Amino acid sequence: MDKPLLTIVIPVYNRRAIVGRTLDSIRAQTCRDFRLILVDNGSTDGTPDELRRRAAAMPVETLVLEEGRSGAAAARQCGLDAVGTEWTMFFDSDDTMEPRHVERALEAVRRHPDVEVVGWDVNRHCGGRSFRYVFTTCDVMYRSLFNGIMGTQRYFARTEIFRRAGGWNPSLGVWDDIELGARIIALRPKILKLCGPVTVDMYDQPDSLTRGESLSNLPAIERALSSISATIGPKGPLWTGLKLIILAALADTDEARALRDSTAAHMPKRYRLLMRAAYAYTARGGRGIARILRPLL
Repeated sequence: MDKPLLTIVIPVYNRRAIVGRTLDSIRAQTCRDFRLILVDNGSTDGTPDELRRRAAAMPVETLVLEEGRSGAAAARQCGLDAVGTEWTMFFDSDDTMEPRHVERALEAVRRHPDVEVVGWDVNRHCGGRSFRYVFTTCDVMYRSLFNGIMGTQRYFARTEIFRRAGGWNPSLGVWDDIELGARIIALRPKILKLCGPVTVDMYDQPDSLTRGESLSNLPAIERALSSISATIGPKGPLWTGLKLIILAALADTDEARALRDSTAAHMPKRYRLLMRAAYAYTARGGRGIARILRPLL
């Protein structure tokens, strides 16, 4: 048989009760030109046994690995190290893909052999509400920082691109996908958007490996933003500063206002009033301030 074109890598931590939904969606794919790598990240609820049981029933070659270092980035890197196909798709253990998702993705790269990254819109389900998150090929560095277009389930890429960018950074506790996305974008790959129906659904979980944006994660967020800023270049401190101020405004506590002031104080004087206005707008319920301010930044 020909070598598969794609490997799907999924990190898993304490998901015995719900990982079956994700794996069922992968098992139902109309195209089976892929391998599957499942990486248990130190689960304590019997997940490894569940993964091995389901791997044995998969219609494609499936490898179950274990990664002792905690965190999704470490697990994803463990999976990436084992990939031997031209393309890699990362996915999460609490999300699902429609049956034609892989087929559509691989059709796109066969039609466009020079493309290096392919992205798509996703549906995110959170608190009983659903939102469509739009992928774009325009202004990608800015949109990745503020709109997460390089979130884990929103694209796949040539394996060589992931490796040339340096792979996953296990030292980051949050936003490791956005940080890696910035490094990929900095390589200036050819990016294609896969249009048509949405074929990925994201479901928020309270104990997700990667989700959760609050000031309780501030040290980890600041580490991620520092790395992203360095990748962006001269505009990095300004853009990541605005990102931090928006996050602070969503909390709008005394601590958040102090963070706003300290962040703005490190910016050129002409931007300080703009940052205070961004905070006030967001704290009062306004949304989309990054888009509104883009012409000025």
